[in-house]
Amino acid sequence: MGHAVTVHRLSPKNQVTIPREARVFAAASKVEHFRAKRHVVRRSDSGEKFHLVLLMSEAELQARELRIMADTELSDDRKFEIVTRINDEMKMLALDAQNRVVLPGECVTHLGIGESRDVKFVCTNTQVQLWNPEHYLLFTGKELKPDYDPLLTKYLSP
Repeated sequence: MGHAVTVHRLSPKNQVTIPREARVFAAASKVEHFRAKRHVVRRSDSGEKFHLVLLMSEAELQARELRIMADTELSDDRKFEIVTRINDEMKMLALDAQNRVVLPGECVTHLGIGESRDVKFVCTNTQVQLWNPEHYLLFTGKELKPDYDPLLTKYLSP
């Protein structure tokens, strides 16, 4: 990888320590477990697909379901479909006293991390994203433009 990115290593049993940034999210929500969902995103410019795993609290998952159910533009059948699809194959990950979780094998396979056993965490206000570090660099374009991104500057500037 041409650009440095902070990674965390999975143990042989797929255990990983949740980074401090996510621990604040977990502590604020009094979370003893996360919900994990395999997910696929596309780059808007190329359409290239990237696999990641989303972690969120039970409260966040419930809030998302409530937003779906309150969406007046969706039919009742469509609401049911979306909530069902979000919850399908959702995994429960216990958070231990050392702030570690064990990722299910299908999540590790989905990330495609290979022998390196490295994962990249991205912590937002509502979820934690787990990425294959190489895929994260490709998705963000950091390999191509490591310094200035006008779009980020626009949204990060006061």
